[in-house]
Amino acid sequence: MHATTAGVHGPITEPSKVREMQLGANWFYWVAILAVINSFLVWYFNIPSQFFGLGTTQYVDAHMVAAGPEAQRMTGLGLNIGIAAALAVFGYLARRGGDVAFIVGMFLYFFDSVVALGYRDFFGFAFHLFALFFMFKGLLASRRRYDPSVDYTGA
Repeated sequence: MHATTAGVHGPITEPSKVREMQLGANWFYWVAILAVINSFLVWYFNIPSQFFGLGTTQYVDAHMVAAGPEAQRMTGLGLNIGIAAALAVFGYLARRGGDVAFIVGMFLYFFDSVVALGYRDFFGFAFHLFALFFMFKGLLASRRRYDPSVDYTGA
C-alpha cells in the first residue's frame, strides 16, 4: 500500500499533513504558556488578568489569589498552573494524532471562553476564538490523515 493513502493500515503519514495537524495542536501549548505567564503577572505584580489569560484562572484569581491568606493564594496559583498543565496535556495528545484530545480540549477551551465572556473580558474572548480557529484547523488536518475526503472546508 502506498504511504500517502489511508486505509485499513492506518493514517496518512505524509509529512505536510502531519505538520499541519501538529501546528494546530501547538496552540494548546501556546495557550497554556500564556496562561501561566498571566497567572504569574497576577501573582507577583497584582496586574489584572490580561487578554491572553483563561476565564477559569480569572475565576480562581478573583476568589483565591486576589485576597486571602498566603496559603490560599498559593493554592490558587497551584490551581492556575494545574489548569494550564491540563491544556498542555491535551496539546501533547493532539500532537500524537488524538482526535478526541482535539475535540475535548477545544470544548473545554470554548467553555473557558464563555467564562471569560462572563467576566466581560471581550479581548480575552476574541483571543479564545482566534486560538480555537487554529485548533480547529489542526483537527481538520488530523481528520484528513484518516479520511482524505475531508477537504479544507471541513465538509
